[in-house]
Amino acid sequence: MTLPTRLRLGATQWVPNPIAPSLQPPIRPRVRAALPGRLKQAHRSFTILGIETSCDDTGVAVLRTSEQHPSRARLLFNKKTTSDHRRYGGVFPPAAIRGHAEALPFLGREAVDCARSSHEGESSNIFDLIAVTRGPGMSQNLSEGLAFAKGLAVAWSVPIVGVNHMQAHALTPRLADALERVEARPSEDQGEAERDSRPESEETSPSFPFLSLLVSGGHTQLVHSTGVTNHRILINASNIAIGDSLDKCARLILPPDLVSSNPDVMYGRALEAFAFPPEHPLEDYEYRPPQRRRDDIAHHQSVGGWSLLPPMATNKRLEYDFSILLSHIMNILASRPDIQESVELRRVLARDVMKVAFEHLIGRLFIAAEHDPTIKEASTMVISGGVAANKFLMRVVREMLAVRGMVHLEVMAPPVELCTDNAAMIAWAGWEMWRAGWTSGLRITALKNWSVDEAVEGGILGATEWVKRDR
Repeated sequence: MTLPTRLRLGATQWVPNPIAPSLQPPIRPRVRAALPGRLKQAHRSFTILGIETSCDDTGVAVLRTSEQHPSRARLLFNKKTTSDHRRYGGVFPPAAIRGHAEALPFLGREAVDCARSSHEGESSNIFDLIAVTRGPGMSQNLSEGLAFAKGLAVAWSVPIVGVNHMQAHALTPRLADALERVEARPSEDQGEAERDSRPESEETSPSFPFLSLLVSGGHTQLVHSTGVTNHRILINASNIAIGDSLDKCARLILPPDLVSSNPDVMYGRALEAFAFPPEHPLEDYEYRPPQRRRDDIAHHQSVGGWSLLPPMATNKRLEYDFSILLSHIMNILASRPDIQESVELRRVLARDVMKVAFEHLIGRLFIAAEHDPTIKEASTMVISGGVAANKFLMRVVREMLAVRGMVHLEVMAPPVELCTDNAAMIAWAGWEMWRAGWTSGLRITALKNWSVDEAVEGGILGATEWVKRDR
């Protein structure tokens, strides 16, 4: 059977057993005693299957690395589909669950075929580890991915790691660094020992400790990370996440034809493209970062004739609150009907709401730095999550740090394709947990709420079903 070039999610299709040809156990008919303990390798490469189903993206990836060169990696396969929620105006859980159920077998089959075609080791075992998102996220969505992963783990007799989604976002720049270390595809006589111009002993970058600003549709957190499983949340969103807030504001600001033609419900991404079109590029936008706290909390007086009050202007609580932005946008549009008829005024409003939101993100960082020396001592801040793909955000961050005396803080972000939810970051986080000596038992279940903070029910290792493997 020929795999369709585009999956039609939501339509029932009867096909003659599409899974069996490629998802049969790619191993000799023997049980490896390494489930979930020590994995005995007969070849140098280490191949991880990553699975992501925390929300509406169904992702599958194949990542290859080795225990001899753990800071280098090759991404052999990384694809995802997104279920269509436009008729609902936002993510509709039943549609997302149906999308996962329909897409996982096809993506899984393609991933297995890709891994098999590139398998060059002496052993017939193609995969050494399965990494799957366990939480946080939508419980039933997570369960779809977990059930699929556990089935494969049993069939192939390989270990499994249930990955924390936010931990994976924080570690994504380390994945990007590992991918960059491989200069070119290895020649035939090199095998899996990819060429690398960097010293053998150099650690994956960024090295611990570092700060992480995790910004997505479901989470907004400033995290201090001192190890793979050691994290402390410095600032958290009190209600709505920045990505969700921008999506909701964008639905009101974008012209109706752009909303209806958007390929998904990620309207915040469309908001940046609308605000800075080719004729008004970001490079030409005159941005003046607030130089002190009183500038952070002052009303933003727009060239459009309205004003926006920054969130939490009256207090210094260490939390984020983006709920007020939507109320401001609704009030402005209600009092200014002329905005509805003007594309240019809509663009000004789009720039304004992003400016205020992004300055709120970094303004709270400076407040936290007043009381926590670990922030001032940090040399690196990772920005990860879907909103990290926003170039205006990166400009605001860098310019605010420069004018507020924190120019020493290096800002790192993954490539755009790794910012949004993807299975490659899950595979890498699974690899990092494996190297730290952890696998998961087969009784793992979805965790809707699962904090990375060690002070909240033990953080990552506070979840049940962790197995300490014999290294």
